[in-house]
Parts: sequence; C-alpha cells; structure tokens
Amino acid sequence: MIITPTNMLQTLPFLPTEILTQIFTLTTTLDSGASLRSLLRVSQHFHDICLPLRFHCVSLTTGSSIKRLDQELKRLEGSPAHLQRILHLYISPTQSDVQADSECETISQIFCILQNAAETLQTLTFIYHNTLLSTSVLGRLFRNSFPVLTELTIHGFYPFPSPMPSNESPASIPIIEMNESFMPMLQRLHLSGNRNPYGLLQLSSFDKCFPSLSHLRISGLLMAGSFVEEIKDALEKHTAYDDLKSKSSCGTLLYWPARLPNKLQSVVLQPGFMPPHNRLGAVGSAVKKDTWMMIQLKDIEEAAKRRRSVRVMLKDRTQDPDRVSVNSVLYCDWLGRMNGDEGCW
Repeated sequence: MIITPTNMLQTLPFLPTEILTQIFTLTTTLDSGASLRSLLRVSQHFHDICLPLRFHCVSLTTGSSIKRLDQELKRLEGSPAHLQRILHLYISPTQSDVQADSECETISQIFCILQNAAETLQTLTFIYHNTLLSTSVLGRLFRNSFPVLTELTIHGFYPFPSPMPSNESPASIPIIEMNESFMPMLQRLHLSGNRNPYGLLQLSSFDKCFPSLSHLRISGLLMAGSFVEEIKDALEKHTAYDDLKSKSSCGTLLYWPARLPNKLQSVVLQPGFMPPHNRLGAVGSAVKKDTWMMIQLKDIEEAAKRRRSVRVMLKDRTQDPDRVSVNSVLYCDWLGRMNGDEGCW
C-alpha cells in the first residue's frame, strides 16, 4: 500500500511520536519539503510533529518564494531555534528576478536567509545568473560563515575563494574568528559558470578557506587551454611538493605556483556545451581551441590513473542549456545527494 498524507491517519494511528518523527524526517529530502507541507495539514498531531521539520529542506526558485521565506523567518525571530532550522537549501532566482528593479532587495533577502541558516546548513546550491553581479554576490557568499556546511555548489561567474584580510573584517566578527575558515567542514565544492577559470589553483586559498576539502568539481569548461595547463601542472606537483619547494629555493622563478588542496582526493572536470559550428562566430579558432582542450583533459585523466594519487574524472559535456536548463540539472543533483545518490560526483 502506498502511504500518502490522505490515508496516513488510517495507516499510522498508533505509532509513537518518536517513530513518526523519524518517518517524517525522511520525507523532508524526497521532494524538497512538498510532502512535509502536506503532512502539516493532515491533523493537529501530525502538524505538531512536522512543524520543527518544515525548513529542513528548502527550495527557492522565484523572487516571491525568497521574499516569503525571509518574512516567515523574521516572524519566527525569538522562537526556539529548532523551529527555524534549515539543513539543505537550494537557491536559484529566475532570470527576471535578477534583472528586475527589485534585484537588490532580492539579494538582501537571500543573505538574510543564509544568515539564519548558517549555523545548521549542511548542503547549499546557489545559482545566480546575472553576469554583472554574480561575481560580487558569490564573493559575498564565500565570506559568510557556515560552520557545518559539507557540500556547496555554485553557478555563475564566480570569483576565486580567498580568506578575508583582517583589516577588512567587519567589527561584528570577533577577533578570535578572523583567522578561522568560514567553511571549516566543507568537503565537496562544485564550481560552475566560468568557462576558463585560469588562476583558480594559483590565486585561491583553498586550504585556508576549505581546510577539509576532499572533492572538487569544475564544470562548464570551454576553450580553457590555460586552465587545463594549470590543473595539469598542479596534479603533477601534488605528489612531489617537496621537490617543488627545493626548486623554488634554488632560484627558479615560480610565481604563484598552481597547487591542489592538501586533502584533495578527487577532481571532476566537465566540459561545457559546444554550440554547433553554424552558431559560432569564429568557427575555426574556437573549434581548434576546444579540440586542444579536450585532448589535454583526456591526457590528464589517463595520467592520473597511472599516478594513483588524486583521482581525476572527466565527465561528458554539459547538455544544451536551451534544451536542458542548468537549474534543473543542479536541482536534481542537490536532491539526489540528500537521498544518498552520487549527484554530480
């Protein structure tokens, strides 16, 4: 028999509250909270059990849903913490939301929600399509503290992660926390939206920002020859860092050497969608650059198998965004990870 909210009263009338709580907790990750919201309306008993669970898994895909949650959390200020607990969060405002006159208000509401969720948030997917503002918005995200966040996916023209200099730290941050990581428990980081993130492994401070990082995925690479060379160099030196230091001390000019995070176990690389030739501007140049990138990526994957240190996985190209939206792909990955799937990994 399929259990639904409409027949739940007949099928689970005498179960202890503790068991019902465990059952209902499992439903929070099945459909980003839709089933749980239905359970809230079944009976007063079910409502009382589900109320602390209603924000465990939240999906925000419109400006109105962002505004509604922000208002609801503000109404709950002063309420017991367990009634406001957010564990899994998906944020993807629409194109119209991030290009409207109310965009600044939407951004403010998003970060109010993130501030409320910060202490308990475990997984976060954040998509921001406005190319003019995504760098500053995602940079602001990197400067927020998420002490128990373990998985983060961002899509947009992201900046490179870096720790906040002490002279830029706001007065609200205690001095004792200034040198600590903003995301000390982050294990999996998925970066999407930058076609050629050259400098990511040279200029980023992964070990300071994410000291527990073990899995890194970079998606949407196109004609990214310089970045491919960078990651190739980092992988080769990852198993021989002592040798790198000795070369540096001997006077070899090594400015900003590419480095992988110390605890990194796996790198996933995914090329972006390559439009058909008739949709390209400079056909010959673009095709040559992308073909060379693909050859290098395959060489990197094969070389990593021989070294047997950091695993490297080369994924198929992303699908045509005109047919399959990035939002839907990343949403499925986010939902899948909460239910034990591999997701984007």
